Amino acid sequence: MRRIMRGLGIDMNTAAGAVMVSTALITCYNLGYSTIAGLIDRYYSTSVRINSEDTLFRDFFIWLSEEQAADLNLSRILNAKKVAGGPANAGDGDGADHMNEEYFRGRERPRGKQVYRVHYLPAAGSRYFLHYRGRKIRIIMEEVKEGLTMHGMPQRRIVWLRSYGRDPAVLKELLEEVLRKSNARDQGKTIVFHANMSPHGMPPSWERALSRPNRSMETVVLEMEQKELIIRDIEEYTLPATAKWYANRGLPYRRGYLLYGPPGTGKTSLSMALAGLFNLEVYALSLSAGSLTDDTLAMLFAGLPSRCIVLLEDVDASSVKRTPDPPIDLSSSPSPPAHPLLRSPRSVTKANVSFSGLLNAIDGAASREGRILIMTTNHRERLDPALIRPGRVDLQISFKYASRDVIETLFMNLYNVDMGDREALRIPEGFPSVDEISELAKEFGRVLPEGVFTPAEIQGLLLMHKKDPVAAVGAAGEWAREKRAEKGAEEGAEEGGKVEVNGVIPGQNKGVIEGGESEEISLPNGVEEKP
Repeated sequence: MRRIMRGLGIDMNTAAGAVMVSTALITCYNLGYSTIAGLIDRYYSTSVRINSEDTLFRDFFIWLSEEQAADLNLSRILNAKKVAGGPANAGDGDGADHMNEEYFRGRERPRGKQVYRVHYLPAAGSRYFLHYRGRKIRIIMEEVKEGLTMHGMPQRRIVWLRSYGRDPAVLKELLEEVLRKSNARDQGKTIVFHANMSPHGMPPSWERALSRPNRSMETVVLEMEQKELIIRDIEEYTLPATAKWYANRGLPYRRGYLLYGPPGTGKTSLSMALAGLFNLEVYALSLSAGSLTDDTLAMLFAGLPSRCIVLLEDVDASSVKRTPDPPIDLSSSPSPPAHPLLRSPRSVTKANVSFSGLLNAIDGAASREGRILIMTTNHRERLDPALIRPGRVDLQISFKYASRDVIETLFMNLYNVDMGDREALRIPEGFPSVDEISELAKEFGRVLPEGVFTPAEIQGLLLMHKKDPVAAVGAAGEWAREKRAEKGAEEGAEEGGKVEVNGVIPGQNKGVIEGGESEEISLPNGVEEKP
């Protein structure tokens, strides 16, 4: 090296001194820059912290991917994610691509395999500037190191929004815009949340699962008096003056409903339609989840918003009971299965929620007020009376097998299509008119026996002939005979449905109102008086 430097005419001592001085200058610059930047960040900047457990975190990154794509492309550290293609799914994260207006009408429907695209978001540790209304906003993504998932990934993330200056107005304006865009995006949609049971001692939380267009109540096949009763009850409950009325009388501001009946009769459909009608979010929870305990259930109920629908589906299928199962006599029990992979009935995993824990979460002292609880079950007789007593369940709606009116309504709903639908679905020429569809619906109702099939079964038959209502009527007779042969002796199914208010079926000449007083009412035809 000395020979090379001498050949170039460079003095070794001078070069060493220059390197040392340069290193010192660079070190001083870095120290000075970090010190000055730290002082500016501490004393001349405003910051907003958003936790990944808050729904605003998701809304912010959706807004970022849609509104600030150009700035995002300048970042050198990004997270890449494979998502379904289409502009409607840009950052939505809940599979809403197929709900796009053009896609829904069939005009942009891709053929063949689903097309995917790459979705970019800032990665943890990335720092870059965002230009917003003439101001620079620094975005810093961090990850919480404790509480790792089973894949070794951090459970929580934090994003910092930092603006230079002592006025946080620009950050507040940005987040207000994010919220406005989120509200506009969710307009006309029902948002469904499910419980996220975080591992390693992390508290449980509600996680957005999906959004879907609001379902019209007209598409719910249910006896009219039942449908109108629950709509009127929720409408009165959600009035602003109702909360004050409850408080003045010392009553807990809660409302509970039980939807019971055979599977496929529309219990979940009614719950979703009610959520769309009253613009309420749905928080769905399964009591059969093995990781659910009394404490986590209480925390989930405490984390509910004041106006929402809590949906507990198939409560009869859970193992939550007032009394434990009788002890098993091991001496008289059969020998275990020979194969090690076969499990005995005693090894079935059960939920860890106790009956008292469920009741405390529903209407305990710490239970959230203002929410609406809807429980569904296929077998009401299996439920403990304490769970569905008045005060916990205020209204019970019975779902039965399809009556003749319901059968005709299903037919009309499916084949009542407008011109746009006819073009999108490529319905052949000669499709019956509205008057002809009405006559076919009556014929369809005469062919199918009432009180035998569920609406889901009848809808399955209609979907097999969704472009040919005449063929659906022609195939109904043979289909009914085959289904009845499969059902066996279920031909004598119960007719009609009963509405119960606070566990009481209103009589023909008297009814029960909330205060317990009786008043003269006229019940619809087919509703019996409970002796």
